[in-house]
Amino acid sequence: MRSLGLVSLFSICFSLPTLAQSTAFVQGQVVDETERPMAFVNVQIVDTTDGAVTGRDGRFAFSTQHLGPRDLSASFIGFEPARKTLHLTAGDTTTVHLVLRRILIELGETVVTVSTYTTGEDETVTLAPLDVVTTPGASADIFRAFKTFPGVATVDNGAGLFVRGGDVSETAILLDQATVVHPYKYESPTGGVFGTIPPFMVQGTAFSTGGFSARYGNALSAVLAMESLDMPVQQSYTLGLGLAAGAVGLDLPLIDDKLGLRFTGNRSFTDLLFRVNGHRDKFVTTPQGHDGNINLIYQYSPTGRLKFFSFDAGDEIGVQVTEPSFDGLYRNRTDRALHNLQWTDVWADWFIQTSASLNQYKTRRQLGNLDLAPRDWTGKIRTDWERVLGTFGILRLGAEMEHADNRFVGRIPQGDVLDPEAEVFELDTSYGARRTGAYFEADFKPVRRIVANVGMRADHHNLAGDFVIDPRLSARYQFSEDTNARLAWGIYHQFPAPFEYNPTSGNPNLGPQRAQHWIGGLHHERGQLLVRLEAYYKPYRDLVLDDADLNLANAGSGRASGVDFFCKYGAFLNTRLSGWMAYSLLRSRRLQVRHLEFEMLREEAPSPFDITHNLTLVTKMQIVRTLSGGLTLRYATGRPITPIVGAVPVIDKSYYLPIEGPIGSERLPSFQQIDGQLSYVHFFGSGHQAVFYLAVNNLLNRTNVLDYDYSIDYTQRQPRTTLFRRSIYFGTTVSLNYWP
Repeated sequence: MRSLGLVSLFSICFSLPTLAQSTAFVQGQVVDETERPMAFVNVQIVDTTDGAVTGRDGRFAFSTQHLGPRDLSASFIGFEPARKTLHLTAGDTTTVHLVLRRILIELGETVVTVSTYTTGEDETVTLAPLDVVTTPGASADIFRAFKTFPGVATVDNGAGLFVRGGDVSETAILLDQATVVHPYKYESPTGGVFGTIPPFMVQGTAFSTGGFSARYGNALSAVLAMESLDMPVQQSYTLGLGLAAGAVGLDLPLIDDKLGLRFTGNRSFTDLLFRVNGHRDKFVTTPQGHDGNINLIYQYSPTGRLKFFSFDAGDEIGVQVTEPSFDGLYRNRTDRALHNLQWTDVWADWFIQTSASLNQYKTRRQLGNLDLAPRDWTGKIRTDWERVLGTFGILRLGAEMEHADNRFVGRIPQGDVLDPEAEVFELDTSYGARRTGAYFEADFKPVRRIVANVGMRADHHNLAGDFVIDPRLSARYQFSEDTNARLAWGIYHQFPAPFEYNPTSGNPNLGPQRAQHWIGGLHHERGQLLVRLEAYYKPYRDLVLDDADLNLANAGSGRASGVDFFCKYGAFLNTRLSGWMAYSLLRSRRLQVRHLEFEMLREEAPSPFDITHNLTLVTKMQIVRTLSGGLTLRYATGRPITPIVGAVPVIDKSYYLPIEGPIGSERLPSFQQIDGQLSYVHFFGSGHQAVFYLAVNNLLNRTNVLDYDYSIDYTQRQPRTTLFRRSIYFGTTVSLNYWP
């Protein structure tokens, strides 16, 4: 036996030089487009099992006996796989530098000086692509991800963007220049559960919580501008399956550098989700829906491009609702679509973007005496022109025309009393609303350390019969390479919703609402650290209020002021520990209507969405190699509510009319929640990967109060709590990537 061992050892030693002579060595580093090292990237010789996973410094090394011309691939979830052809020779060492570029949510050039948070790869990015899909509690939704940022209040568990004291209607949503008229799924007074645009079809976003420039349009509080993805560079197929939804996706470069197609389809089926988490009995029809998205890109010249984006979706829900005089069934079924064709080119030193879009929407909402079936379609044409004026700066011009046809059929309650026997307004009306607008703005440097933006916007609305002109100014002073101060001022008008112009329950003579933004702040960014501090003051006037004689009138006024603080460190997978803290302090007052029996009194009180303190902490950690976890902690002061202090019985009816106490004189208990998430990435084959994830929302099983339900005579009340207590969600996504 001993002689056999010596023979084996001799054989191995003798064969080592031969083995080395038939082996090549490959080493190198993988970085992102900003040259930051990328950890845990799968590097592999195509069609073999030879390869390695990068370390925290992005470096890798391995040996292979596959010699000659070989393709080396590097892949990671959320990035375009990189491929390079190597010529491997026995005994030689080949050094490779590979660059991965983000594909989930990239951002084109955006110039906004204050109150703006972005996703993508631009140098001003504050939310990286993987941050959107790995933020616990965000459910891979862009709207929900931005709810973890300062200036956005936590009102409930939905996706609604309540910015600096305003409601969701005060935030404009844009995609490729088109207005997204109905931006939420499972719509509610607080927005909806999710945003309608899937994050995997979005190239970049810019979310401004105030002080935005003239080209972004008009809204009282904020704007969220999104861009759809550009040309795919490889074939990619995605399959996803979770506890409540399934998804498919594909990217196809049909003609190299000329024609590409992207598609995603999603189907939600929440019955199992609610059964697993013990909430199925609350629904007659569990929330369910579908959506499909097509993005077709044609690059007809080096500078010219046509991009067609089409989105179609539907959802429905049936849930028991407890009202003071009856237990009702709320039903809602909605269908919506958005189609947009965008043309981009360069002509005579002008960069031009022009688009034509169509929004279609129909729904039916039923609860008690409410039975309303609104439908609308909105067409829009917009053009933007941009030109660099030598060393002076950049000039931008633009114009748009938007026309909406609206129809409202059904009945709505008078005085917000939903009892089936209560009085209603009968509606059967349709009309068109048309808005035209134009703007100009310029970026320039008046002195060495200052960059300024000056702009003017004009809009006309046919139903309001009014013409508004809104100037905008902003500036940035650069103290050093890392630190600057930012200032902005502007006037913003927003026309009332078309429904409020109906002559039955609204007022055909409503005018535009007005807000003024004053903003000042400091911005510091160095290495992995980003710190921002902003203070703002926002006075309102001509807000729409209930009116005893006119139904509605431009009689409202108010103000909001506060401070927003944001601190972010690291980036997911680029640093072992990453995350951010967002804190907002808000003080607001608005003139509002108090209902006393058959009277209406006007009182000044906190805004209905005045969340005094709003604190969010997001932390993410690379646990081991491809396993990561994270927590999101939320604290928000309870929103103001108006208590019911009495009630008056209605003669010959079974219900009471409530008598309201002082407006906003009580607050709900504070909102507190901790969400957690784990994800594991597995690489296989040549550039393929699978992601397994587990999310637990409301880890501490806290009961958050959203409102109060009253007894039939309003003498007793009990809290209405969040539908979900502690709940789990899990699933997997598989991505298959093929180079042409």
